[in-house]
Amino acid sequence: MTALCLTIDYELFGSGKGDVFQHIIEPTNQLLDFCLEFDIKLTIFFEVVEYWKIKENYENGVAMGYEKSPADAMVEQIQRAYQLGHDIQLHLHPQWIDAKYENEEWILNLDYWRLPDVPDQANDTISMGLKELIWKGKQEIESILHPINPAFQCNIIRAGGYNIDPSDRLLKALKENSFLADSSVYYGGYANGKLSRYNYRHIPETKPYWFTEPDSLIRWNGFKSGFLELPIFAKKMKRIYKYDGIRIRSALKNKKNALEKFKNNSNKKSKWQTIRFLMEEEAITWDFCLFSKSKMSRFLRAAQQVERNSESDFHPFVLVGHPKDFYYTNGIEFLANREDLEFYTLTEMLKKIRGEE
Repeated sequence: MTALCLTIDYELFGSGKGDVFQHIIEPTNQLLDFCLEFDIKLTIFFEVVEYWKIKENYENGVAMGYEKSPADAMVEQIQRAYQLGHDIQLHLHPQWIDAKYENEEWILNLDYWRLPDVPDQANDTISMGLKELIWKGKQEIESILHPINPAFQCNIIRAGGYNIDPSDRLLKALKENSFLADSSVYYGGYANGKLSRYNYRHIPETKPYWFTEPDSLIRWNGFKSGFLELPIFAKKMKRIYKYDGIRIRSALKNKKNALEKFKNNSNKKSKWQTIRFLMEEEAITWDFCLFSKSKMSRFLRAAQQVERNSESDFHPFVLVGHPKDFYYTNGIEFLANREDLEFYTLTEMLKKIRGEE
């Protein structure tokens, strides 16, 4: 049986645009209903800084266009998801730390797009340091879920935009707050833009997970203990093949945000440069919300080939998705109807790897 873990990043768009009910609550409800029907458990990475700002504004009389509290709706949904057996863990986009809602839109501090850029302590440029951010994020999720299960522990993190390197200070803060694992790396990942910057090209897809060095999440220590990295499976392909029918139709559902993202990616590129960009290879993450049935099948075959050649007795694969992208069930239905797959939450994976089952 091939072990899969379906994870979702529970958030609005990175620019701050979007509607909590339309882009988070409603599609997550659809996902939860689907998972209940097929007995699949998700790992939900709850973006708490965004939640804090939405809650703060609404409670201070800034409705942001909502008729009822979006923050309350998020808490109720997270609690329901946990009661259904789903895993809830921490997701952080630090550009939200000092976000302001003005003229019907969010103004974010894009200087702090990357979690590793947040200083240890607050200063004149940011009101919350890395250590406080990690601690408060953990406490927030646990305070939401402790009324249901007092023993619940938030101990896995995913950095916004996959940005976790350099990770020496981040690892120290995570360990101080009893975190056990990260899931931000994806095989072959690379970005060198104005916002995201990381290089995971050296990480082979044959490693299902690794125990990290004391000062880096992207290096392994060679032992069978320590802090764990649980990478997202990805496959290299020409960038143009990323845009199949499902992805294009999903983009049209979110036309305004998709156009903004496209403009950012194609900024200052000539027509020829854009064509060349689309024909280049890119590591594409295994996305169960955006994949067609055929692309899902292609990635599953690639994963199972890796598994057949694996030296590990347990070789799980982590998938990623976003509720704001979930409009079509083609891909996830393909997985749900397979009899050769078993589904884990990240917490279940973590316990199995650490021999705690």
